[in-house]
Amino acid sequence: MSTFRKNREYFDQQWTAEKVKEEVENGLSLLNGINHKIVTIFGSARPTPQDKVYLHCENVAHTLGEKGYALISGGGPGIMHAANSGAMRAKVPSIGMRATLLTAERIHDPIFTHDLQFHFLFIRRFLMSIKSEALIFYPGGYGTLNELFEYAVLMQTGVVDTVPMICVDKEYWRGLLKWLEDSTLRKKFLDITDLHLLSFADTAEEIIAQIEGGRA
Repeated sequence: MSTFRKNREYFDQQWTAEKVKEEVENGLSLLNGINHKIVTIFGSARPTPQDKVYLHCENVAHTLGEKGYALISGGGPGIMHAANSGAMRAKVPSIGMRATLLTAERIHDPIFTHDLQFHFLFIRRFLMSIKSEALIFYPGGYGTLNELFEYAVLMQTGVVDTVPMICVDKEYWRGLLKWLEDSTLRKKFLDITDLHLLSFADTAEEIIAQIEGGRA
């Protein structure tokens, strides 16, 4: 006997296909109505507005907004909240793409100009990246790593355009970079060019330089 419980919801072909179609159409309609360049920010839901990393992200988002970029986040607390708060201060489109099943990440603050709900996380990840000029990754856990490597694979394989993928806080990412750069791993499974898909930054100036074509 099958042990599936939550998975069974998706065995209904008509409901699943129609829900996917609805979410893709709604998301693309929103994105196609944004007349700004877009940057997406990812990171942990755990930082509070008093945390250094939260304040750093809010400042970066505000700086990007002042340069004319719209901001997308996952629409939750922590780094996501910081990104949208910074965008609102800069008076640019502040887009929250929320995951309805992640109930612990629900917020009610007025920090969005556009707010969409997604049942399917894979649709949410697709829409958060597909029109973005750059993807910025603040420190985070499994969710952030999932997003980082999914987009890296899509760019590595040429499925989507390559855009800057900027990991903020070099010290936080140092262990991951060391693992990726390990000679045995790289020789067997990675080309040196694959590592160049990821860049690292500490300051807003470094982030802006990398988005706008430079290397800090």
